[in-house]
Amino acid sequence: MSDVWKTFGITIIVLIVIVSAILLVSYLSQECHTNLDCSDGEYCAYNHKCVPHPNDDDSGKSLLPSAFVIAIAIIIAAFIIKGRMKKK
Repeated sequence: MSDVWKTFGITIIVLIVIVSAILLVSYLSQECHTNLDCSDGEYCAYNHKCVPHPNDDDSGKSLLPSAFVIAIAIIIAAFIIKGRMKKK
């Protein structure tokens, strides 16, 4: 019976070593782990690859249409609330 346990123990140890080696190789084969691993102008994406930062130059976009829509929505909401208050 002790030979069975020895074989079982050795098998478990070999499996643990193999799984650990696979996980280590998988971790070390990633291009980056943090943003510091990438060059300037790049960041570490969810798939652990260095990706260039998107061009977020919004300086030319006007916020006036968005502000106008929000203002109209607030005015409409105020009229609705005012109408409900008069009914009570």
